[in-house]
Amino acid sequence: MRRTGIRAAMCLLLALSLCLGTAACGGGGQDTTGDTGDPADTASDTQTPDTQGPDTSAPDTTPDTAPEETPEPVNAGLYVPFVTADESFIRGTDVSSLLVVLNSGARFKDWNGDSLGESVEEQGAGFMKLLHEAGCNWIRLRVWNDPYDKDGHGYGGGNNDLASAVTMGKWATDAGIRVLIDFHYSDFWADPSRQLVPKAWEGMDIDAKAEALGQFTADSLKTLLDAGVDVGMVQVGNETTVGICGEKEWPNMLRLYNAGCDAVHAAGDILTCVHMESPQSADFDSIAKHLTDGGVKFDVFATSYYPQWHGSIENMAAKLKSVADKYGVKVMVAETRAPYTADDGDGSNANAPTEYAISPQGQATEYAAVAKAIHGIGAAGIGLFYWENAWIPVRNISGLTGAEREAAIQENKRIWDECGSGWASSYAQDYDPNAANGGYGGPDMNNKAMFDFDGKPLESLNVFKYMTTGTAGYPDRVVDVPTTSLTVTVGDPVELPAALEVGRLSGKRETAAVTWLDGDSIDTSAPGEWYIKGWIDDGDGKVWTFTYVKVERPALPSLLANGGFEEGAGGYTVENWPGDGINNKSANAGNVHGGSWCLHFWKSSAFENAVTTTTVTLEPGTYTFYLYGQGGDMGEHDTYIFVRTPQGEQKQSFDLDGYQNWQQPEITFTVTETCEVTLGVSVSAGAGAWGAFDDWTLTKAE
Repeated sequence: MRRTGIRAAMCLLLALSLCLGTAACGGGGQDTTGDTGDPADTASDTQTPDTQGPDTSAPDTTPDTAPEETPEPVNAGLYVPFVTADESFIRGTDVSSLLVVLNSGARFKDWNGDSLGESVEEQGAGFMKLLHEAGCNWIRLRVWNDPYDKDGHGYGGGNNDLASAVTMGKWATDAGIRVLIDFHYSDFWADPSRQLVPKAWEGMDIDAKAEALGQFTADSLKTLLDAGVDVGMVQVGNETTVGICGEKEWPNMLRLYNAGCDAVHAAGDILTCVHMESPQSADFDSIAKHLTDGGVKFDVFATSYYPQWHGSIENMAAKLKSVADKYGVKVMVAETRAPYTADDGDGSNANAPTEYAISPQGQATEYAAVAKAIHGIGAAGIGLFYWENAWIPVRNISGLTGAEREAAIQENKRIWDECGSGWASSYAQDYDPNAANGGYGGPDMNNKAMFDFDGKPLESLNVFKYMTTGTAGYPDRVVDVPTTSLTVTVGDPVELPAALEVGRLSGKRETAAVTWLDGDSIDTSAPGEWYIKGWIDDGDGKVWTFTYVKVERPALPSLLANGGFEEGAGGYTVENWPGDGINNKSANAGNVHGGSWCLHFWKSSAFENAVTTTTVTLEPGTYTFYLYGQGGDMGEHDTYIFVRTPQGEQKQSFDLDGYQNWQQPEITFTVTETCEVTLGVSVSAGAGAWGAFDDWTLTKAE
């Protein structure tokens, strides 16, 4: 209670300051989806998907329900195919950030651009009514145990404690919307890269932890139900393919799943849901078998599905259908999303290629395509949730330039940190230093909301109701814009394509001019990677695209014959290396930087080890040694590459900070006489650290 009071007071003062021309704030992130398998063996595969039209076919399945009669389509500004008019089919969205966004001073508007209200309460109630009128029938709310430090400062990401879920849940219930409660069983983000134990449960053995988890679930549900929140489903954990609440071994994980599911069923007629991710690589059948054999009484098996990471819709739906058929449970998508713009509303955007047009039409297309695939599974396919369609900027910086823009960004950073409306605040560092990546920042979501930067709904918000009828009378919009890529050598000029071939809803293909932004930001003086955004004029709006530009060193021959481990361990000394050692791409393509093999590591306990080349004889000259590395969950760590020559050892430290976030450390050294040298990488890391090294390269300067 003391912490909630501190937060409320801070945010009230900031809200008052907004009226005087400064920023405001409040308190209750971003869901990472790159997977970390064992933990890295079910990792998400970053890819450039095939292009796809607006009406994505459902998987080749035989529905176990009779086909519905297609209703008369409604005239609309977007194309949306008819999916189902069944009111029990979940057409949902996660709105966990709503309360903190409102308390930070942001305001939502109706279709005419008029404010939904002045107070947070008026805004929240009006927002839920707007959602319901747009056809949304469920919302999803995450709950963290204690997302505050000892002084009451929120960790960010919505500060989603139980009290915030009660507030938003009551708004939804009053509007006729049902609620899914998403227990992370952590004090902050729980996802494939982290499953941290709540502070209050640290040091507990599995018996005590299971009891605490069950009691927390029961007490939280009682509070929600007593407040009148219509809780229809509960997630027991969030994206738990690699573990749950600090546990990564099945016997202990099953204890926690059972404790959570049993508490939910004891609370009333509420569905229990287990939530996984990475359908492109995870073995859902095996996971469901573990759960079933372990006696876990789960009603729904859910996955996250983000097209840029998680493979094809058809594969995702086929995997869910297999689980439904074999284990007799319901299935759904708990998270999906798509951007409507590549513009930046608050200084925090992170953009990546997507197979859908970056526009409101693209958002609607993506959501309806996933809905159609889930409905195509049959009666077991119960629906889907968009992820965070209300996480808009707390202060819109678009259109600002120079010093004014920078000042606005700094003000946003202040609000995010003080009010928790960014992905992570600086106060999260003590609990989860990896979540904030050494700092703090914005939501990385504002360009993926279903509202513009000023809170006015986009037409994509109506996808919830449009999919119950289908649409007609829509413009022939651009829906297919290719994502391009360029590779240039250091020092060479970059020429971005002046035009791209695009596709329209009608199927027409045409060449369209592209306006590229920030192309002059590419630095070709050294190796690097850039995503450059551009747009195509679609008549009444912009459709965005990206080009990926990679600047590489000149192609000098490597003096290491087996730098990519394509010949196994030949040329290396690999002793007691943790995890899978030399690992084939078939196990997980995302661990490999080039070719088909890599050096993979993972260990459930802390470790320190090194891999070296066998000695290499070099003539006098200057050489550069570099390699590529990725990884995560490193804990207290020290990672570096090294070169040992007769003159001594040189080191270059680097951090592994994310799945497929390849780092490229390098050392340049000189030998004055013919000698033997040894090259290597050393890793000292905490329990559960994982990663991979690949493409070791040694070149001699010309």
